[in-house]
Amino acid sequence: FMKKFRKLLLMTMFLGIFSLGFSKMVFEVNSSDESANLREKASSSSRIIARLDNQEDGEVIKKEGNWYYVKYKTRNGKMIYGYIHDSQIAVGEIYIVKSKDGYANVRNLNSSSSPILEKLSNGTKVIKYSEKGEWYYIEFTANGLGEDYGYIHKSQVIKSK
Repeated sequence: FMKKFRKLLLMTMFLGIFSLGFSKMVFEVNSSDESANLREKASSSSRIIARLDNQEDGEVIKKEGNWYYVKYKTRNGKMIYGYIHDSQIAVGEIYIVKSKDGYANVRNLNSSSSPILEKLSNGTKVIKYSEKGEWYYIEFTANGLGEDYGYIHKSQVIKSK
């Protein structure tokens, strides 16, 4: 329960930061090793500043070759900056639900006949990680309980400014 709560709290703070309009690019650790090294420089021989577990996230500042320079907020609230190799993270963009219907359906698969996972109201922030045809694979907050993943039609969202 505490792990879920911590994750929800981090996501809430994370989305709160982005609602202020600081950035459109975010990252989430997604490594086969279950963690990623945050390094001082864009090199695998560079000093390790911190070790981030899978699903920990932060803000992308810029990309340099195969490395991302990122901002990460530690559990005790300290901001640290460093480099993470692109093979260890998923990078996404912030989008906002904007539909003429006032809501958009998030589906299990990239098809309008796929089961609906969630209905998101206009103004809801989502993170787009990839595209499949006319569909975006997104992360969203499910019933305020934590994040989930699914597909949303690209006509139902706009890029966050």
